[in-house]
Amino acid sequence: MIDALRDDVVPHVSLAAVLDSQSTPEETAAAFDAADIVVEAATVDAARALVPEVVKRGTDIIVCSCGVFAERGFDVESFSSGPGRVLLPTGAIGGFDVLAAAARAGTRDARLTHTTIKRPSALRIEERLDSERTVFRGSAREAALTFPRTSNSSVALALATLGLDRVEVVVIADPAAASTRHVVEWESPLGRYELTFENAIDPASSGRTSAITAWSVIEVLAARPLGIGPGAVVLGPPRR
Repeated sequence: MIDALRDDVVPHVSLAAVLDSQSTPEETAAAFDAADIVVEAATVDAARALVPEVVKRGTDIIVCSCGVFAERGFDVESFSSGPGRVLLPTGAIGGFDVLAAAARAGTRDARLTHTTIKRPSALRIEERLDSERTVFRGSAREAALTFPRTSNSSVALALATLGLDRVEVVVIADPAAASTRHVVEWESPLGRYELTFENAIDPASSGRTSAITAWSVIEVLAARPLGIGPGAVVLGPPRR
């Protein structure tokens, strides 16, 4: 993301500052004062600290570690009144436009399953596996609490559709995986949809993050002046 902004990939968007765990409170405050929008791309702990601080300033924040919203004490409704908005990139998956539309049509008899297939190391599984194994099956909320670094797409998908406790997540560890694969299956009286995504892995992420994820954030930055569009889940009041 930093490289793309420095290369002027997004028109009229420039990089004001880069913060990390070593940044001082003074540096953080100065960066927030200078920024029109903040991007969190660190950890759930960072998101937990940053989101309230940024939103109360009236500044939008793109949250990559959106598993933070699975925590019971960090309710997404707390940030629905602004003044700043929370924007969740779709990350490694897509199809949010049709799935959100289907959810708006009615959720009573709807079912949604998100299956993720990753390398065991990306899931912090140290046991040597000879074949793929299902290591988790549960709600999007439970998935985010179990795999906080690798369930962000599940959380964004759930918040855009049926909610954290109704979307089923299946996590499969595959020792032969050369990429990360996602399968999203929706079924309701409106129709049946199956979306498959096979993503190259960001080499700097220890196998955890798809290479497309950073570009999904760049797309949100590019679309923000136009009203966002289907590339993000928006938590907060509409802009007048």
